[in-house]
Amino acid sequence: MNKINETQRYRTIGNYYDDKCEHCGQPCVDDVCECRDFIGKQEVILTDKKDRLTNFPKDGNDLRDFREHLTNAFLQTQIALEHEIYLDKKAWSERNEMCDYIFATPNRQMMFWMFAKTPIINGWTVAEAAEYLKRDRTSVSKDLSDMHSKKYIYRNNKEGFQRHYLPSRTLLNNALWFSEYYVDTTLRLTEDSARRDFFEYRSSEREYFKNMQKRGSTAQ
Repeated sequence: MNKINETQRYRTIGNYYDDKCEHCGQPCVDDVCECRDFIGKQEVILTDKKDRLTNFPKDGNDLRDFREHLTNAFLQTQIALEHEIYLDKKAWSERNEMCDYIFATPNRQMMFWMFAKTPIINGWTVAEAAEYLKRDRTSVSKDLSDMHSKKYIYRNNKEGFQRHYLPSRTLLNNALWFSEYYVDTTLRLTEDSARRDFFEYRSSEREYFKNMQKRGSTAQ
C-alpha cells in the first residue's frame, strides 16, 4: 500500500501508529503529517500527480541546494567585479602618480578615503588619524608626511590648528571620481541575473530572520 493510501487509511479508521511527527507530536505515517508546510503537504493533499506543481522543491535539502547554487553563481560575478577593479587600479597606477602611491597598500587607500570624509572642519591630527585607522602613531605620521610632501594634503594654517592636515582639491576630486566609477562598474555587473538573484534572495532571508523573535519560531 503506498504512502498516500496509508495516510488516508490512518485518517478514516483511526489506526494508531507508533511514529510521531517531530513537529506536532501527533502519530503519522512515514513522516507524512498534515502539519507540515506545503513542500510536504503537496504529496499528501494532491493525490493526482498531474495536479502537483512542477519545478518545486521536494524537501529542505532541495532548498539548501538552491541556496548553494545562488551563492556560487554570485561568487563568479564578484570575482569578475574584483578582477576588473584590480586591472583598472593597476593601469591607473602605471600612469598616475597619486594612484601609484595610494593603491600600493591597504593602509594608504584607507587614509585616502579618510581625508574625503565629511565634515572635515579643521582636518586630521596624527593622533586622530591613528585612532580612526587603528594604527600606531609612528607609521601614521610617516604616511601623513609622505602625503604632505607629495601635496596630496596640506597643513591647516589657521591659528591653533597647524598640526592638522587637510585634503587637497586633487585628492577630493579623485575620491569623487572613484566613487562614480565604482557605482557604474557595480551596476553594470549587477545587470547579471546571477548577481541580482542572490541580492534579492539574501535580502528576503535577512528580513525574515530579523523579524523572528528567536530562531525556530514563526516569523511575525
